[in-house]
Amino acid sequence: IYNRDDLHRGSSAKPLRAVMNLTTSVGNVTFNSTGELLAVSSKELKQSLRLVNLHSLHCVPNWPTGKTPLNYVNSVNFSPNSGYIGVGSSKGQALLYRLTHYPSF
Repeated sequence: IYNRDDLHRGSSAKPLRAVMNLTTSVGNVTFNSTGELLAVSSKELKQSLRLVNLHSLHCVPNWPTGKTPLNYVNSVNFSPNSGYIGVGSSKGQALLYRLTHYPSF
């Protein structure tokens, strides 16, 4: 994760944080509408989805859990007001999860 201003200054920008929680290549990168959350996922390994809080630059530690039935993640998107996150799986499922931090849908 880079600071946008540093990227405009030159090619020697250093990352603020590296997301090391995924061990395979990233296939999807999606920001929520406010730019507070970043969803990164890979379809190469089961359960490979992480949410990054861009204020703290840390992954959300309590979601997804080992019991969240994500399978192989093909797509991810947020609802317009970030109240929900939708996850498409390789099983043909469209999983919808409520993000209670955001009061509006």
